Amino acid sequence: MTIAATEKLQDLREVIDAYNDLAERLQESQTSLQREVARLHEEIAEKNRQIARKNRLEVLGEMAAGVAHEIRNPLGGIDLYAGLIAREARKDEKVRTWAHKIQFATRDLAGIVGEILDFTRPLRPCSKPVVLDDVVSAALDLASSSIEKAGVSVNRLCAKGAQPVPADFNLLQRAFLNVIINAAEATRPGDSLTITVAPASLNSKPATSVSFADTGDGIPPEALQHVFDPFFTGKQGGTGLGLAMTSRIVAAHSGRLTAENSPTGGAIFTFVLPVEKGGATEATQWPE
Repeated sequence: MTIAATEKLQDLREVIDAYNDLAERLQESQTSLQREVARLHEEIAEKNRQIARKNRLEVLGEMAAGVAHEIRNPLGGIDLYAGLIAREARKDEKVRTWAHKIQFATRDLAGIVGEILDFTRPLRPCSKPVVLDDVVSAALDLASSSIEKAGVSVNRLCAKGAQPVPADFNLLQRAFLNVIINAAEATRPGDSLTITVAPASLNSKPATSVSFADTGDGIPPEALQHVFDPFFTGKQGGTGLGLAMTSRIVAAHSGRLTAENSPTGGAIFTFVLPVEKGGATEATQWPE
């Protein structure tokens, strides 16, 4: 083979190698684009689900607020007259007992009405830098009697690198408290609740997560998609507003709240909150 032919063959090999390299890069680019398209489709589907849920909640909230306002005044009257009956029936133990039972019942109903009205009001977080491990401590203090009564042990983990978040301390404390009390009520003596604070990401930006993992029976599969819906509850006597309010609080901080069952048993609730300024919205009525 002549030198000229060898050089041409070498040039041809370089062209083929360059073509193969270009084809490989094009294939990688196509695969990446396909993944991005699939991600965007899922993101759009999730946004549509959120919009549909928000619309349902708005209608439900307006109706609930109207009903609650209509109920509140008659309840006040019933409580007032029951008190008058109890006062007039000082010598009649039976009548006085009945009057007191009416008062207790009306006050329970008034408490539920108050929860409904509280749920329908806009949230306005007063945001300051908050260390989430401190919020966990405050919520555990408030839930100590429920935890002790349930006989549940609490394990706490705080990973290095977990950053403070701009948040309303009291609102987050309320949100964590709802989840802790739910866990205590869903477990048996000897079960445990593990609370983990760790670095995370949200929409590709820095965030901090707090997860609450218990070793109870978990959430029934058919209930998983409804746990944050108002008035949905599996507890006898529950209003179904605790986790719904918790979801609203997280949405007001532009965060994310998820509920899932652990493969080893029990439920896991995970809060993810952005660490950047401006994470909390000025006023939020419904979760997005």
